[in-house]
Amino acid sequence: MKHNFPYSAMCFSNNSFRIIFIFSCLAFFFISEATGGTTGKIAGLVLDKSTGEPAIGANVYIEGEDYGAASDLDGYYFILNIPPGTYTLIVQMIGYQDVRINGVRVNVDLTTNINVDLNPEALEGQEVVVVAERPLIEKDLTSTSKNIASEEIKALPIDRFDEIVDIQAGVVAGHFRGGREGEVAYMVDGLPVNDPYNNEIGIEVENTSIQQLEVISGTFNAEYGQAMSGVVNIITREGGNKYNAEATVFVGSYYSNHDDVFPNIDKLGNGDLQNVQATISGPIPGIKKLKFFATYRGFKNDGYFFGRRLYLSSDNPTGLNPFSPSGDRTFVPLEDSKRQSFHGKLTFLLAPTVKLNYNFLWDDNENRYYNHNFRLVADSRKTHFRTNKNHNFILNHTLSPSTFHTLKISRNNSEYNGYVYSNPDTILYLNANNGQPSSNYTFRSGGLESDRYSRTTTTWLSRYDMVSQVNKLHNVGIGAIYKQHKLYNFWTDLDVDNSNEIIGIVYPAEFSSGREEYEKKPYEISAYIQDKIEYDKFIINAGLRFDYFDPQTSMPSDPKNPQLIPIFPGEAVQVDPKWQFSPRLGVAFPISSQGVIHVSYGHFFQIPNFEFLYEGITDTAGISKYYLPRESRLNTVKGNPDLKMQTTVMYEMGLQQALTNQLMFEFTAYYRDIRNLVGTEIIETYDVKQYARYINRDYANVTGAILSFEKRFANHWGARLDYTFQVAEGNSSDPQSVFLDNQTDPPRESEKRLVPLDWDQRHTLNLSLNTGTQGNWNIGLIGRFGSGTPYTAASRFLLGEVNFENNRTKPPWISFDLKADKIFSVKRTTITAYLWVLNLFDRLNEHTVYSSTGRANNDLEAQLGAGAINGLHTLNNFITNPGYYAAPRQIRFGFMVSL
Repeated sequence: MKHNFPYSAMCFSNNSFRIIFIFSCLAFFFISEATGGTTGKIAGLVLDKSTGEPAIGANVYIEGEDYGAASDLDGYYFILNIPPGTYTLIVQMIGYQDVRINGVRVNVDLTTNINVDLNPEALEGQEVVVVAERPLIEKDLTSTSKNIASEEIKALPIDRFDEIVDIQAGVVAGHFRGGREGEVAYMVDGLPVNDPYNNEIGIEVENTSIQQLEVISGTFNAEYGQAMSGVVNIITREGGNKYNAEATVFVGSYYSNHDDVFPNIDKLGNGDLQNVQATISGPIPGIKKLKFFATYRGFKNDGYFFGRRLYLSSDNPTGLNPFSPSGDRTFVPLEDSKRQSFHGKLTFLLAPTVKLNYNFLWDDNENRYYNHNFRLVADSRKTHFRTNKNHNFILNHTLSPSTFHTLKISRNNSEYNGYVYSNPDTILYLNANNGQPSSNYTFRSGGLESDRYSRTTTTWLSRYDMVSQVNKLHNVGIGAIYKQHKLYNFWTDLDVDNSNEIIGIVYPAEFSSGREEYEKKPYEISAYIQDKIEYDKFIINAGLRFDYFDPQTSMPSDPKNPQLIPIFPGEAVQVDPKWQFSPRLGVAFPISSQGVIHVSYGHFFQIPNFEFLYEGITDTAGISKYYLPRESRLNTVKGNPDLKMQTTVMYEMGLQQALTNQLMFEFTAYYRDIRNLVGTEIIETYDVKQYARYINRDYANVTGAILSFEKRFANHWGARLDYTFQVAEGNSSDPQSVFLDNQTDPPRESEKRLVPLDWDQRHTLNLSLNTGTQGNWNIGLIGRFGSGTPYTAASRFLLGEVNFENNRTKPPWISFDLKADKIFSVKRTTITAYLWVLNLFDRLNEHTVYSSTGRANNDLEAQLGAGAINGLHTLNNFITNPGYYAAPRQIRFGFMVSL
């Protein structure tokens, strides 16, 4: 039986195109950062194999799906709006044998070319079956981008998607191509999920939810915004026509022989991990065309930091007598965590051309961070609570075989709280200064972390996109987005007097530097137009983006009178909105059937994190002021809502070349010019107080080259090897560097020259390797090498050399992770048992070092000037800080049951 489509493949009329174009322009200007793509495209030629002539009117469709087209007068066909995944393509035409093409992989934002030769039909019902071979090179890739399918993620020792992001070429510990943290846009199904307060990802997405992960580390199209360094686009799974269920359980433990650094994990069973996860998907009975997907995970981790509970928070040994601990001396975890997450998705095919998705993601997190000073006072640290919720509705409507549009609405909400005790009035809060050390290099013997905070960010987002294959050459996309934010932030440092009466939280903001509270409601409008032009000999991606931001707040007109004191001139003024246009251009030149060169260029803008805009601003009667502490010393940093957008200009060129039908290499060179980064300045007020304020003052540039080799999985193995050489320099790594320089006595002079940035890792080598037999066994290995990142040497040990920031290099980083699976089949049930080992060789990788030696286990400054230690530990106990090292070996045992 031949397949019928809701549309014929003929081109729409000129009048129809005019209507669509006018509607698109109106949407572009009035509906409102259109963001990432969520679908791909299949295109190609259908020819008569015997004559080589075009096969006109051949039906081409995806088996089991409502996606299809018909070939035109040139035999050309295209199918738009296909979710990423692997499909079977069927080609049918009267008088010819049907052709079934299995294993057709569709990637986000890319075109999968499938050309088909039809044989005249010899026997009724005879069918030709072929297997599509995934191309080693992507001929329409105009910048560096990597698409990772769910099967690849499952095969590697990867627990969270950010771990696979970190092994991509050009990424160093979350820094994309030398940029600062917080310069990456995270997206779920094409919608941004960054928390605007610090621009970190605002929702947990488990690996079981991921259909495809797109990591863009090079220049990116105009559809992506609010990012200067990269884009991570997560496409989530949908329910299918059949029921599928999967349950995973594992237990684990940290196990290390480095007991001097990591006590209490020298045997299995300490540092426990527990994990349970369940996933189910399929059709909903009784409701035709409605499918669901759901996954839940519960995860508990005791961590690898342990210490003895020698002291309680109430202990306060005085003078030279610290030897009276009240604790029970048991080992307790010092950085434990618990996490739950849920993802549910409903997919409803309202009509053959109308599809509705509803997504709900939720995660709840509870953790404590290691504080070396409180190592012997185990119950003194804050517990941090974080709950994230994300709702999104996506309506996708296919107007014709060549045009579709999408409306998306989402709500992101993140709630953060941190405290030692939930009730600030509890008598347990005693004096925070209990147990202050009476000698250098000494642990606390009482007290607690006395500050507490609460923060909520909520973002409502509406987005409209339209994509049209105007003709064979031009695939045009336009879109616009509106984002309304609401940010509430509260922080205070509790101050307890000798009678245990809490007085800190009742201080008015204008009289205390120990309190901050504000609520802001900024909004953004963004829009773009993007054209993908696909000629036979080259492909062009050209786009233009517009970004507009209104901080919706006032600020003092004169920074020297931040408190608007009446006797000095100045008043509060409304902050002006900021806007930018950013052009993007990428070109790919296929130099042969097995090679392609690409060049790209673009301007990228990003609103500074909201913490830099609003920190320390308090509204009184609708007027924003900066309240300063009573004392005149410099001890506070204030936000600046008048900050400009940060900007990057990025250049890239690269070559992809297939060496054999299984092996390819890729070379990419890039340069980034980064300006208007957030830094600080020191301001002295009219009443002779000092404070620091954020301004656009920092600059950086990055030069790099990447060489990659990929061997496709065949003959029981596959691998990818990436080498990156990169130089990342700037005048500052930390936005607060000028403020911190002025905290010393005498103040340090801030850098006036370019210096290596803190994450300037010159040489990076990543290896991912898989070997096995499909459906039987698999071994996945990830290996990482990184040359040392810089640190600033202590000036007294420079032996007369000129001192500047980041003038020395830390030891290199080497790590291997391993996952081994064995699969058993029992009737319709598949059971997978696995062993998972992180940091396989238990290497001590040092990420923080002492300035006197460049090592984490030796501090000459301490040895020369420590003096007597007045505490229940030695100098070496204090110097050996486990927080200076990466995680030790971790071993997991688990199994997965699939139905």
